[in-house]
Amino acid sequence: MKLSEQMVLTEIRQLTRRELRLWIREGWVRPAMGEAGPVFDEIDVARLRLLCDLRKDMALPSDALPVVLTLIDRLHETRRDLRRLVEALADQPEDVRRTVISRLHVRDASDTF
Repeated sequence: MKLSEQMVLTEIRQLTRRELRLWIREGWVRPAMGEAGPVFDEIDVARLRLLCDLRKDMALPSDALPVVLTLIDRLHETRRDLRRLVEALADQPEDVRRTVISRLHVRDASDTF
């Protein structure tokens, strides 16, 4: 799904053109650039919805947004890395999988927060 700026504004009613352009300038959302301007995909739209929720529904200050977005991005990266690790582990022989799983269940003092 590829959406123009106007299509995004129609789909996300609480988003203004001014906010959309500001958030693009700030790098909080990074649409592809087409001949007629920015082109948004599903990920861009989801991020814009998140930004609207954070700014409008949760009243998060603008200066806190970069920190929150960075944390969310890192969380998504970690989830992706863990999925890859699980897939790689699934390709290993049974004895290797058992060893890794048993090591995960071993706790030491460094595991506590």
